[in-house]
Amino acid sequence: MTRRLLSLAPALALVALALPSVAGAVLATVTDPPDPTATESCPGTATVACTVVSRTTAIQEQVLNTATPFKITTAGRIVGWQVTLSSPSRAQIKFFDANEGGTAEAALAIIRQVRGLDYKLEYQSPLVRLEPYFGQTATFALPSSVAVTPGEVIALTVPTWAPALELNAGRKSAWRASRGRTQCAAVTTETAQSFARGVAEYYCIYRSALIAYGAIEISTP
Repeated sequence: MTRRLLSLAPALALVALALPSVAGAVLATVTDPPDPTATESCPGTATVACTVVSRTTAIQEQVLNTATPFKITTAGRIVGWQVTLSSPSRAQIKFFDANEGGTAEAALAIIRQVRGLDYKLEYQSPLVRLEPYFGQTATFALPSSVAVTPGEVIALTVPTWAPALELNAGRKSAWRASRGRTQCAAVTTETAQSFARGVAEYYCIYRSALIAYGAIEISTP
């Protein structure tokens, strides 16, 4: 979807805010590869209800033939993050606020696999209230840049709810949530990672869907 592309100007502004200029630095956005079939989930249709990411930390497992698109491959520093949000109706916003722990908010998370489906939280950014950005791709600078190394994974923490889900993706596409094997349907129970160095299991996988988020990394060759 074209709205998911990050323009160069906001990215460069983030660099200026979060990190001094570095000779030879490479600016890149860590994000999902494009999936032409994916569609915004809200406000939904007569046959498909508005569906959101709720009360968890999410990572994209696969998009079409690309596995773990949010795994860091080059050491560098994360300077900002982005999220693309659909447009739930006023009635839908009221419903989710009442049933998913409060107003929509999210944060960038950096996690590392420690064993099997267990991941340790290495960093989490301050939470951002999302409702002012519904219907947009919003980009946020981090308070200070964060070092990342190969093997770490960029995730999206959603302690309440976020209309950042795209449906009808390819059958291979899937994302995981920080939920145990008995919690996959318990979407109103908060399982979001929030404690630094804490470990959570990402057992639950949800197929044919994308989480529309990304991170901006500066690396040096």
